[in-house]
Amino acid sequence: MDAIHVADDLEAVILTEEQILARVGALAAELYEVYGDREPVFVGVLGGAATVTVDLARAYPGQLEIGWMAVKSYTTHNRASGSVRLLKDLDVDITGRHVVIVDGVIDTGLTMSWLIANLAQRGPASIAVCALLRKPETARFADTPTYVGFDVGPGLIVGYGLDHRGRYRNLRCAAVLAPSVHQVEPA
Repeated sequence: MDAIHVADDLEAVILTEEQILARVGALAAELYEVYGDREPVFVGVLGGAATVTVDLARAYPGQLEIGWMAVKSYTTHNRASGSVRLLKDLDVDITGRHVVIVDGVIDTGLTMSWLIANLAQRGPASIAVCALLRKPETARFADTPTYVGFDVGPGLIVGYGLDHRGRYRNLRCAAVLAPSVHQVEPA
C-alpha cells in the first residue's frame, strides 16, 4: 500500500521505501563486515520487524539463519509499564552463535533490554541489536542498538511492518500516524 491510499491518516511520511531499502542494504553490508561467513542468527521481533528482518536477510551477502520471537510490552496511555511477556519463543539454538536481534523501532528500550537479557542466558557467542528506527529522545534503558537505520523523532510511526492496532503494516514507507487517528479510542 502506498501513502496516498491512507493520506488522511498520516501526519507525515518520514522515510520513503527507497530510503529504507538503501539503508537496510547498507546495514546488511555493515553486518557482513563484522560476521562474514560465521553464519549469524538474525532474531526478528514479531510482528513489527518481520519486513525489515526479511529485507535485511535478503541483502546480507552470506549465509545466515533466521529465528523469530514475539513479545508484548504492556503500556498505559502509550507509556511503557515495565512489564514484558513472551508470546513466541525462539526455535533456534543460539548456543555459541552470533546473534543479531532485529527490531523495527526502539522507543523506550524496555522490550530490547528484556530480549537481550533473555537471549544472553542461552549462551550465545555475542549479541548485537539492529533496529530500523530508534527514538533517542524516549530511551529509558541502557541497551542501545549496535546498528541503527535511522533516528526519528516523536510520534507513532507506522508502515514498513510497523502497525497501529494491526493496521498500516503493509504501508511501503514509514510515516507518522496523525494523532487524530491514534488518539481515538475504539468503541
